[in-house]
Amino acid sequence: MSVDKKLQMMKEVLLGALFGTLGIIVPILFHIVGLGRVFLPMHLPILAAGFFVSPVIAAAVGFVTPWASSFLTGMPPLPTAVLMSIELPVLSAVASLCYRTFGRWVQRSIKGGKIFAVLSSTIIAIVARIIVDLTLLATVVAPLLQLPAGAFGLASVLAGLPGIALQIIVVPIVVLTIERIRKERGLWTNGS
Repeated sequence: MSVDKKLQMMKEVLLGALFGTLGIIVPILFHIVGLGRVFLPMHLPILAAGFFVSPVIAAAVGFVTPWASSFLTGMPPLPTAVLMSIELPVLSAVASLCYRTFGRWVQRSIKGGKIFAVLSSTIIAIVARIIVDLTLLATVVAPLLQLPAGAFGLASVLAGLPGIALQIIVVPIVVLTIERIRKERGLWTNGS
């Protein structure tokens, strides 16, 4: 592996660690003010990570963060951490894959193209996570709890709607702002 590739990998691992750390801190802040579970606070930095790191690193961050948070803070509790360690890698890796794909299709220098790439990647990643969630809840969790699969999965998604709306609004704004600052200051480029 060349030195440039090693440096790029190191940058991605460090960025992944940063977003993973935010995935522990942001839920604590939300829970302090009583907005925790409904707004899906861990999803925000994990989804954002997908826009700055490769799909593999994004998936790793999504997998490790719920476990680290559960171990360090007790949130999420163990059964929830297991489900989140499956759904968050999907969320982050799909965002990364879509953003990289759409980035090739749209003119990156045109602001509208970048907005399209970020917003569409966010929405597709959320839909993929919901599909994984519904599948897991219907095929694994609902039968274990002897609950109707469809109703249990739908209730879970409906309970998370405020968090989904927050992701669709906040993550693209944060990503585009970081991208703008990054471009202006020459941060995280191959030469830095």
